[in-house]
Amino acid sequence: MIKLVVFDWNGVLIADTQATLDIDNHIFRSTGRKQIDIKTYREKFTMPVRDFFVAMGFSEEEIARESRNVQKLFHSIYEPRIAKIRTRGGARQLLQFLKDRNIEAVILSNHTKEGLQNQLERLGIGHHFSRVITNDMHATMERKNKADKLAYLVKKSSYKKNEILIIGDSPEEAEAGKRAGIRTVAITGGYYSTRRLKEAKPDYLIHNLLDMIDIIKKV
Repeated sequence: MIKLVVFDWNGVLIADTQATLDIDNHIFRSTGRKQIDIKTYREKFTMPVRDFFVAMGFSEEEIARESRNVQKLFHSIYEPRIAKIRTRGGARQLLQFLKDRNIEAVILSNHTKEGLQNQLERLGIGHHFSRVITNDMHATMERKNKADKLAYLVKKSSYKKNEILIIGDSPEEAEAGKRAGIRTVAITGGYYSTRRLKEAKPDYLIHNLLDMIDIIKKV
């Protein structure tokens, strides 16, 4: 029986993929580079963000010189833009399902603490989560660290590994979950293409958050 669900935030509980792409395209244009479409974005985007920018034609020297400015610019545009974005379809129903069954929910995100807390308050869903684990603004540019954070969370948890599940829209969550020895779910329609999610070999691949309900009932 699942007793703890660990959620990624961006692209999973909040439908912000297009907003993020629009801001990245703004950065590309401002540095003399071409825009990309959503299909290309889902094939190219990766963590850490510096690897994505390298794939988009930025040199290591540019990234070293401008990474902090780029991150500040991104968040200065993202936070006002995201104030108009809603949760993904099925998010509220799934969270209520978990609450009704006393299944704990935690957020493990690459987003900033302040930004995520603001969105949880705006959307009125913060009470569903016992803990929110976030990242420093600049950390996502340089490294991936969800696996370490998840491993620590699982180690300190009172639940057995087979009672914990993680859901994300990227290979990072599937990889982190496998390393931690817990069940993994990947959801399409976020930041990564279905092909890339399948290659990560999650235990389950879903297209709607409500599909999680059947998974939780079965395992």
